[in-house]
Amino acid sequence: MATKLNKPDVNRYNNADHIEFHELSCKICDKYRTAISAPALITAYYDSVAQEESIYKWVRKSEFTEKKAETDYNRDRIYTGIMSIVRSNLKHFDPAVRDNARHVYNLLENYGDLTHAGYDAETAGIDSVVARLNSNEYILAVQSLGLEPWINELASQNTLFKEYVNDTAQEHIDKPAVDQRMARRQTDDALRSITNRVTALIELNGAAEYSAFADEFNVLTNHYNTLVHEHYGRIHAKTDISPADIAPIEVQQYTGKPIYVIPAVSIRKTSKDGTETTVELTFSVDFTVAYKNNVSPGTATLIINGIGKYIGELTTTFNIMINGK
Repeated sequence: MATKLNKPDVNRYNNADHIEFHELSCKICDKYRTAISAPALITAYYDSVAQEESIYKWVRKSEFTEKKAETDYNRDRIYTGIMSIVRSNLKHFDPAVRDNARHVYNLLENYGDLTHAGYDAETAGIDSVVARLNSNEYILAVQSLGLEPWINELASQNTLFKEYVNDTAQEHIDKPAVDQRMARRQTDDALRSITNRVTALIELNGAAEYSAFADEFNVLTNHYNTLVHEHYGRIHAKTDISPADIAPIEVQQYTGKPIYVIPAVSIRKTSKDGTETTVELTFSVDFTVAYKNNVSPGTATLIINGIGKYIGELTTTFNIMINGK
């Protein structure tokens, strides 16, 4: 079998594991420094790992780090949820809804993956996205897709994130020149320069001189990839939302505008010992809601889709009346 370097799934390593993996990888590269024959690349790799570790330690000491990290996670989750709703409506049975979804989707695609951008770039990007989606050009499509609550919450979390950033201004006297995301990226790039070189050398000179390096590097990579995949497997085990209970929704008064109701959704779970518990699901964390016929008097339909730890779909209805009629 041809000698090949396995690819570490570094984007999914948490910060501590990311640093630990690269520290061990550095030692392997240093051990086979002569075969790799690129001392400058190895030195740059060591420097990148050291920089990332110093930033990680600084971040952990910051008073508002946990709040900022939580808020950043929340806005990432909400933005991902918006993308999920839009993508799912690209296949909606109603052509008008599909057109609205395509209109919004094209806009979001222009911004790329904001959840993996640097903090400043993501913050500015979300401000821009929210402003565009609230403009006359997109507001009707947003209302059609039921995105208003999501966009409002995204704007709220982004504002909160900026407040936490401002609160830490005095702490930033000793702030490193790059943020943690950028430091991770630089470390990954430094390793990639080395592995690309080794791969080219294998193709040029044959595998014999590099097989020992490849074996050790692959054992390390496989170990950390297995850890992260097991971790994600436990976290992302899915529960079908279809059997969930939906609390009755009160009659809504006609306003001439779309009516958005967030239903109370709960699901019964049975533990290994047979004990049954009821879990209240959270909108935008556990499920999304799409709406149909939610403007005119009559019966409106809510389409509830599981997200996060939940999958599946179920529907419910509520009535829209004029003065109770």
